[in-house]
Parts: sequence; C-alpha cells; structure tokens
Amino acid sequence: MAKRIKPGNGKVKPAVLSLRRTLNSRLHARTLCSVATHFAANRQLFRGIIKNLSAGGTYIQVKGRFALGGDVIVAGPFAANQEETKRHGKIVRLEDNGIAVRFVS
Repeated sequence: MAKRIKPGNGKVKPAVLSLRRTLNSRLHARTLCSVATHFAANRQLFRGIIKNLSAGGTYIQVKGRFALGGDVIVAGPFAANQEETKRHGKIVRLEDNGIAVRFVS
C-alpha cells in the first residue's frame, strides 16, 4: 500500500537539495576558454588545452593515461590579473579527450 505524503512547510529537505545541486547546477560558474597549459601528473609533464575553468576546477583537453584521483599541478591563468599561476588538484573525471580536475588548494 502506498504511503500518503503529508504536505510540508515548503522547505526543501537537505537530501533533495543535494540531489538537485548534483543534477541541475554547479557550485562554481564555468568560463569556456581555450588556453594552452602545462601540468604535472604521474611524475611527468604534459601539455594540454584548458577548455573550461571555474573557481573549483578545470577541464583539460589532453591525450594520455591518467588515474582517477591522481594528483596534478596545473599552470594557468588562475589569478585575478590573469597571470599564470599553479594550482594543485585531483583528477575527478576521465574522458577520451581529456580530464576534469577539482582544485584542492
């Protein structure tokens, strides 16, 4: 038998809010770009292209074998004045044409 749902007070429960954030939005706004970069991963230096960038991470178009959860140091225009700086991150997604990195510092 189906359980009847009582009307609530209009507040969204945290579990529902978390699910909505995962499905419909991002914590940080992304900026599309096409900026050459170099980054260190797997004790090697790689060249790639930053395809999008946010305060929380970046997507780098690159060919190579990478490990999910691997550490990276990415050089890019992360400072407010667009000068090249380095950011530490973790690989959070692997795709055929690149990697997604979440910044950790």
